[in-house]
Formats: sequence, C-alpha cells, structure tokens
Amino acid sequence: MLHTEPQIQSPAVPQPHTAAVPLPTPRIGLPSAKRSRPWMGRLVRLVLIAGAVLGLGWAGWSWAVSERKAAEVLTATAAKGDLVITVIERGELESAKSTQVVCEVEGGGKLASIVAAGTRVKKDQEVARFDVDVLLKSINEQEVKWEQAEGKAKTAKAELEVQRNKSEGEIAKAELALTLANIDHESYEEGEYQVEVDRRKGTLELGKKELKEAEDNLAFTRDMVKKGFAQLEQIRVMELQAEGKRYQVRQQEADLRVFEKFTRLRKTTELKAKADDAKRDLERTKKSQAAAVDKNVNELQGAEKTAGLEKRHLERLRAQLEKCVVKAPQDGIVIYFKRPWDEMSRIRTGSNVYYLQPIFTLPDLDNMQVSLKVHESVVKKVKKGQEATMQIDALPNQVLHGKVLYVATLAAGDEWRGGGGVKEYKTEVSIEDLPTDAGLRPGMTAEVKIYIKTVADAVTVPVQAVTELDGKQICYVVKGADIERRTVQVGEANQQLIQILEGVSEGERVALDARVRAAAELKKQESKGGGPKKDESQKKNKKN
Repeated sequence: MLHTEPQIQSPAVPQPHTAAVPLPTPRIGLPSAKRSRPWMGRLVRLVLIAGAVLGLGWAGWSWAVSERKAAEVLTATAAKGDLVITVIERGELESAKSTQVVCEVEGGGKLASIVAAGTRVKKDQEVARFDVDVLLKSINEQEVKWEQAEGKAKTAKAELEVQRNKSEGEIAKAELALTLANIDHESYEEGEYQVEVDRRKGTLELGKKELKEAEDNLAFTRDMVKKGFAQLEQIRVMELQAEGKRYQVRQQEADLRVFEKFTRLRKTTELKAKADDAKRDLERTKKSQAAAVDKNVNELQGAEKTAGLEKRHLERLRAQLEKCVVKAPQDGIVIYFKRPWDEMSRIRTGSNVYYLQPIFTLPDLDNMQVSLKVHESVVKKVKKGQEATMQIDALPNQVLHGKVLYVATLAAGDEWRGGGGVKEYKTEVSIEDLPTDAGLRPGMTAEVKIYIKTVADAVTVPVQAVTELDGKQICYVVKGADIERRTVQVGEANQQLIQILEGVSEGERVALDARVRAAAELKKQESKGGGPKKDESQKKNKKN
C-alpha cells in the first residue's frame, strides 16, 4: 500500500532586485542638439537590453521554482490492468464442529466440582458435578405428594362405583313407578271403568224390574180391592213399595250419568297425570343420577391426572439426579463458557448455573474455521462460497485457503464494548488445507482475505489520490509544472487502489496528497466567504 508523504515546503527564493545605475544626463540646448542624438540611441538600447535580460532571468527563475515544487509533490501514475477486489479482516480460529454442553438440570444448580480448563477428556468422562442436596429434598417431598395423589385417586374410584350402584337403584324405582302408573291408567280405561259401568247398569236394570214388579203388584192389589178380594190397607203398602223402587231407579240413573260423565273423566285425568308425573320423575332421576356419576367420573379423572402428573414430576426429578453428573459427549479439550463482558460468568467451582446455560464446549481441533466480523460498509460484497486466503499468526510463513461458509443477517452488537454504533456482521470462513500437525488452538488470530471479484482493464490510482470536495470525487493531476484539480467518477476499490471511470486517463500522474490539498482549498474558501456568513448567522441567533 502506498502512503502519502508529507509535502515539503520549498524555501523562499529571494526576489531579484535591479540596482539603479546612474547614467550621464545629457545637456539639452539648441546649439548642441546634433551632438546629443547618439547618446539618446545608446540609452534606449541599454534600457531595452536590460529589460530583456531581467525578463529572461525572471522567467527562468519562475520555471525553476515551479519545476522544483512539482518535483517535490509525491505522485503516482494511473495504470491500466486487472483490479482485484478483496475484503481483508482479522478474526479468530474456532472449531467448525464444536459440541456445546449445557446445564440440563431444571432450575439450575451449583457446581460442586469441575475439571481444569484445557483438560483433554475422553467420551463419557466426568467433567463437572452439581450439588444434589436441594434436589434430593425435592425428590422426597415429591414422593409424598405422589402418594397422596394416588390415595385420592383410589378413593374417587370407590366413590364412583358406589354412585353408579345408587344410580341404578334410583332409576329402577322410577321405572317401576312409571310402569305401575301406566298399568293403572290402562287398567281403568280398559277394565275397571267398564266393569263399574256394567255393574251400575245391572243394578239400574234390576231396580227397574223391581219397580215394574212393584207397580204391577200395586195395580193387581187395586183390582183385587175393587173386587173385594183384598183390603184397602194393602194398597197403601204397595204404593209405598212402588214409590221406594221408583226413587231407587231415579237415584241409580243419576249415579250412572255422573259416573259416565264426570267420575270417568276425573279418574282418567288423575291416572294419566300420575303416569306423566312418573315419566318425568324417571327422566329427572336419570339425569340427576347421570350428573352424579359424571361428577364422580370427573373427580376420578382429575385425581388420576393429578397422580400421573405427580408421578411424572417425581420421575423427572429422579432423572435430574442423573443429569447432575455432566459427562463429555465426545473426545476433546474442555473450554468453559464465559461472557466476554462479564468476568463473573466464568464457570468455576461453586458457580450457580441456570437451566440450559452453556457450561463448556469440546472443539474438534481437526476441523477448524475462522470467525471474523465484516464492517457494514463492505458486508454486502461478501457472499457465501467466495474464495479466501488466510495467514495465521501462529503460522506466519504459510498461506491457507478456504471459502466463505456463512454471513450473518443481523449485526453483532458490541455496545457493551463502547462500539459507538459500529455495525459488524459475523462471517465464517473454512480452512480447506489445514495442516494436521500445526497444533492450532481456538482463539488464535488470523488475517483473512476474501476475494470478491476481479475488474479487468481498469484504470486505477492509489486510494490516497482521490478525495471528496463539495460532494464530488476529485483528483489532482500533475502536468509538468501545473497541478490541476479534476472531478472524477470512481468505480470499484480495494484497500490500495481505486478504479477511475472518468476524469483521469492511463499514464497521467496524480498527486497522492489529495486530502491535504482539498483541505487547504476548503480552508481558503472558508477564510474568504465563511467569516461574514458566520457573523450574519450569529446576528440572526441573537435577534431570535
């Protein structure tokens, strides 16, 4: 990379001074006019020669000074060729297949013992152990809760059997009552009523026959009294008997009419109402008993679920007891978890670890990669699959190769470090030719160069030759003794060169102190026009 050298100020060159040469003053007079003309010509010639000599000297001095100033400017020549666009960042080595072990003890716990950091462990070897006193107490308490829940479930099951038996008895009683009510109703309609009607009608017919017989006896007795064969007192007795029979017949007729018209209706309505009431009572009994059974079923189900939950909780606690011994899932080196900004988060004996908190990782040292952070200004250029080379500080004389594996979508926040809002994106690069005997470790530093693309036949200048002034990209082109400011259009750039699309041609020389010159011009502009504007703005502020 080219660096801009500080511009050397040329020493001040003393200005040439012309010494006044006293010339003989010609005497002017009419008698000597002819003798003075040769002196006047020589004087004019001397003045002209002196002016020419002074002009040539001044021009030569100015050219020498400008050439000296131009020679003191650090320049570079615009060249045409392939421009390789790269992104260079520093990162750290990490394992591409690290296995992270987290705390699986629900509710977390306190570490009673751990192996030293960096220890090589084998698969299923104990790495850490949690304190189990609190967990054992919880297991004992949970066993009591489970036993109580089991007892409630058995009681609920027995109560359900009792309720089902009771419901069957109550429903049977209601069904029997309904059956009897229907029998009574049908029996009266189809049997009892007709029997009673026939009985009453028979009694009425018998009464009518007796009345007819009494009337016949009365008529015969009267006839016999007229003939003198019977006494008059017998007629009175016969009349009383006939009147009694007639009264009985009328009473029986009225009783039959009341029975057929009213008693039957009343009895039928009553028996039908009793049957309907028995039916409703049966339905009510079925529903109430079903509700009672459902209640007991729900209580049993709730008790069984509670017992099941308590049992599963007990089993989970017993399983947690096994998880209090943390073992290595594979061979590797133990690297304990620690937050970069929090020293208290470092895993050590006596640390309180929460549930699912990382405890340690076991990196696979045979499969390494580089993790780096790419600045937001260039992250859009980095894509998955791009080629990359890297130099690891531990292997200074060896260039390794790889590819971009991953580019984060979200920026990695580093506000806790006082990052000042700088956005960087985590990027992972593989190492395809990792030496097997390199002895690399996670955390080693590496410089990664990601190859974005190559711009063919690009006119390029060093990045120091381009700067921004008044919102435009400019260059200072050196032409002989002159330095010309030009507005240029730039294209792609890397850490050293920038592409010029318009404004500078191949072979032209550009000054490498563009920023210094632009700053000087800006300062000159401000000194000319910035002062009064500032004063006017200050006056406006005072008025407001």
